[in-house]
Amino acid sequence: MMSDYFSILQCESEDSLSGIIRIQLNPDCRVYQGHFPKEPVSPGVCNIEMIRCCAEYIHHHPIRIQKIKQCKLTALMTPQITPQANVTISLQENEQGVYRLTASICEGETTYMTLKADVADE
Repeated sequence: MMSDYFSILQCESEDSLSGIIRIQLNPDCRVYQGHFPKEPVSPGVCNIEMIRCCAEYIHHHPIRIQKIKQCKLTALMTPQITPQANVTISLQENEQGVYRLTASICEGETTYMTLKADVADE
């Protein structure tokens, strides 16, 4: 289902540890039929998974979230009002194969979500 939730339009990254990914939400995704009908809202859990997928895209390696340290939903994100956004990713290696992920989803002056988590290579 996540492959239908969003698509990657562009990626700006100079290494495999940080970058900005331009995404586009798919308003026809089944997620929005239940969250919520006629008033679609991007679910936080789907946005967390989107961040994980974007981190994998930059890192060029599958990763899994080990522990979410902090997650803040700071604004309402909808596919109609915010069809595109930037996902900013930063990975800082703590030990071999384990990273501190710091990420945000933003568009213009609005930040929709921030996330800090420990992730590991699969």
